[in-house]
Amino acid sequence: MTVPLGDGFDTDGLVARIEEQVAQAQENARRAEQVRDQFEQVRGRAASPHGEVRVTVETTGRMTALELADDALRLDARDLAALILETVATAQRQAATESIALVEGTFGAESGVAANLRSELARMAPPEDPRAQRDEIRWS
Repeated sequence: MTVPLGDGFDTDGLVARIEEQVAQAQENARRAEQVRDQFEQVRGRAASPHGEVRVTVETTGRMTALELADDALRLDARDLAALILETVATAQRQAATESIALVEGTFGAESGVAANLRSELARMAPPEDPRAQRDEIRWS
């Protein structure tokens, strides 16, 4: 039933548009929940070039596993610390890349959700060259 509210105003069309927007919002919520569940499974894994260090990080970049091979203990403490930082940074970048791909595949590369995630991950990203942190490593 169309109720005229003025010249050319179509309430049926307005209701249809609102119903479409509600349906889209519900679909976005469903997809967001799926992505959240998949995010919990994202892990970044990396190993140092010679396998002395292996790390696993969550999508947030938090390290969940660190493995040191016996060869790692032969390294100077400062070199080992730098190698750990480099390996963690590589795993963090891998987890970020996988997270972005997950969101882009679900919501589209140009979506606001993907743009926000890229921005947040860029803000938290490790330096491109973690060896630059080498001078920040302190020993007691």
